[in-house]
Amino acid sequence: MADAIAECKDRIYDFSWLPETIGDFTLIIDTVEDSELGFRFFHYENSLGWRWEAIYDKEVNDFTVHVVMPLFSFVDINFVRNTWDEYEAVLRERGISAVTQRLVEPHQMFTYAYKQKGLADWVYDEVLPPAVGPFTRDIAPSNGICMINGSFIIAEYCKSKDPSGLLLFYNVLRDEFFVELRRHNYPEINHDFDAVTIPELEEKLTSQLTNVLTDLENRL
Repeated sequence: MADAIAECKDRIYDFSWLPETIGDFTLIIDTVEDSELGFRFFHYENSLGWRWEAIYDKEVNDFTVHVVMPLFSFVDINFVRNTWDEYEAVLRERGISAVTQRLVEPHQMFTYAYKQKGLADWVYDEVLPPAVGPFTRDIAPSNGICMINGSFIIAEYCKSKDPSGLLLFYNVLRDEFFVELRRHNYPEINHDFDAVTIPELEEKLTSQLTNVLTDLENRL
């Protein structure tokens, strides 16, 4: 691993092929060793703090991509490679389209099951308001984020400069809705919103969303 980091530091990079912006995301070249992650090459970031990061991950000894949101992050396994040459090739081939499809125009990744569930056309504003107290909704079913385990994040309520809030998931494989809370970035399981159908979920959101977020705020 130390040798790999040293190689990353010594290598000369040409990122001139990367566009300065993709949608509302801005390119930041931050080619530097990171004591926690390993080595950073570049990332795209928007005003909400959403990030698409190209890195060498010393924990797994691979070149990879991290998708980082206010309350969650995950590895895009489509970019995991063992060598820099392979990694650069896949970044050139798929990087721009990956940022576009996953974060700028996430509806491009809506699956047949997601659409059949009615999530793409769901009129949700009454049960998922833009804000609840100090928590702001920055993800909604119309721009749900596709993850790598059969789940979509269909709502995220978060606070500014505090990794606390609520994540609403739809798992395509299990055909179910569920929620996880984040309290100062620590996950908490919550079953108040477990549901199978949208009407069932709407009922629980109407009765519980404000209460759950108010309780969370009181515990921060």
